[in-house]
Amino acid sequence: MKYGIVVDSSCDLKMLGPGYGRIDYTRVPLKLDVGDKEFADDENLDIDVFLDELYAYKGKTGSAAPSPADWLAAFEKSENVFVLTITGALSGSYASAQVAMRMFLDKYPDRKIYLLDTLSTGPEMILLARRVEELALLGESFETIRGNINEYHRHLHLFFALQSLENLIKNGRVNRIAGNIAGILGIKILGCASEHGTLEMMFKLRGKRNVYDKMVSEMAARGFKGGKAVITHCQNEETAEYVAAEIRKQYPDSDIDILPTGGLCSYYAERGGILLGFEGDVI
Repeated sequence: MKYGIVVDSSCDLKMLGPGYGRIDYTRVPLKLDVGDKEFADDENLDIDVFLDELYAYKGKTGSAAPSPADWLAAFEKSENVFVLTITGALSGSYASAQVAMRMFLDKYPDRKIYLLDTLSTGPEMILLARRVEELALLGESFETIRGNINEYHRHLHLFFALQSLENLIKNGRVNRIAGNIAGILGIKILGCASEHGTLEMMFKLRGKRNVYDKMVSEMAARGFKGGKAVITHCQNEETAEYVAAEIRKQYPDSDIDILPTGGLCSYYAERGGILLGFEGDVI
């Protein structure tokens, strides 16, 4: 039976590696609203155009989760389906996928599906999708893969360093007063995804490189020992390469990938933002 991996578009992995063509892989797009303009966060989204519109517009902006029908159409491609969503604490994507999963099982009672709220986004979702791909290519059973990714998930972490907190402030993810003070003082925030799927501010730092150096040093506190890491960036490849080089200085055997952010992660990270997902210890 063919495996399928379904993610929402907060996962910035556009296609699988060795599993390309052998495993169904589908990114279900969220919608991004800027005034009266709606952008589908799919492979056709022009990030430059989207960000230009975002910065030019001073009113309310937001995002909308995929509909259950969108999810169901992606599920129907495969007999064994693994579904990964952005944290349910910040989006309705997981709740919508739950509805679609019930519809799927009612329609196809002989198929198997597993839905995981990743409690995270971006790079951490990429690591999870790749683990499912790896195990599926090894021919592991559905139940074995499900158990493995549940355990693997417990060992993953997400850090983020953002150029601006504007969109997090607008959407109530960060206190407005604290966020505005950080911007005025030129303070950069190093944050993480909490165990509950919320965004937590860890450190406030000044200096061009300090936040990125701190990001790398904090990996050790989370148990990183030189395994896999994924760095995503919003139009800031130079800094992503710097972070990767600093990781390799301390952990020469690290397996690091660098990818650009898609629409949803670009919306929150904004130009210059860096996200880092990596393997570590259970915290």
